[in-house]
Amino acid sequence: RVHGDTFSTMSQKVCASHIILKHTGSRNPVCRRTGVTITRTRDEAVAQLLQIKAHITPQNFAQMAQQYSECSSFRNGGDLGFFGPGEMDGNFEKGTYALKVGEISGVVESSSGAHLIFRTG
Repeated sequence: RVHGDTFSTMSQKVCASHIILKHTGSRNPVCRRTGVTITRTRDEAVAQLLQIKAHITPQNFAQMAQQYSECSSFRNGGDLGFFGPGEMDGNFEKGTYALKVGEISGVVESSSGAHLIFRTG
């Protein structure tokens, strides 16, 4: 609250980490962890993320991101830092803002691939 005005949650910056699995339909289908061109289908990426989701917790998210994520943020445990409205893909942004701090999303699809999102702030 600032002077009695309430800002919508969409006007505030959030902080999140993610695990992304890219697929052949991704905007840039290259794994940033290995440098290998991605050959899996969208359905294969979603299925693999669902397997990861079954084992992920807030406590092991960073470790799992380092092991599986195909974004350069894998080096930082998937941490994307703070971002505000319009700074991320629309679906990714909506998926992040829909979470409470400490929650991990289901599969969220964006132009970059399929994600699990962990809202950290």
